[in-house]
Amino acid sequence: MEKVIVFKGKRPAELLATIGLVVAMLIWIRLFLRFDTPTLLKHILVYLVIGILIVHIGVMIYRLLTFNRAFNIEIKPEALQIKNIEIEASTIKRIFIKGYFMPVIAVKPRAYLLVTYKYCFRFPDQEDQGIRALTEWAERHQIEVLHKKFVRWL
Repeated sequence: MEKVIVFKGKRPAELLATIGLVVAMLIWIRLFLRFDTPTLLKHILVYLVIGILIVHIGVMIYRLLTFNRAFNIEIKPEALQIKNIEIEASTIKRIFIKGYFMPVIAVKPRAYLLVTYKYCFRFPDQEDQGIRALTEWAERHQIEVLHKKFVRWL
C-alpha cells in the first residue's frame, strides 16, 4: 500500500483580476449614467450592473478572508483530497498549473466545464516538491497536466 503525501495549501488571491473587473463595472455604471436621456433600458442595465458588482464584491471579500488560511492537500494512492473534498483519480480530466512564481494549481473534474474555486490552490512552502509529487501522481493515473492559464468559476 502506498503512503499518503500531505502538503500545506492556500487559496490563490487573484486580486488583480478581481480589482480589474470591479473597476470595469464602475466605468460601465459611469457611462450608463452619463447620458442625459434616461430610458427604462438604461435604468435596468445600471441596476443589473450594480447587482453584479455587489455580488462580485461579496465574492472578493470572501476570497480576501479565506485566501490566507492554510489547509491540507493529501495525495492518496487513488484520490486527491483538497481541504475536506476528496476527488477520485478517475473523475479528474486535467490538472492545470498557471504561473512560475507562486504557481496556482487547478484540478478540473470531468463533469465540470470550468474549474471551481474550491479546486484551486497553491503550495505556499514546498511548491517544487508539491508540484513534482502531484505531477507524478497524475502521470500514474494518466491525467493530463497542462502548464497554461485556465478559466475559473467563482
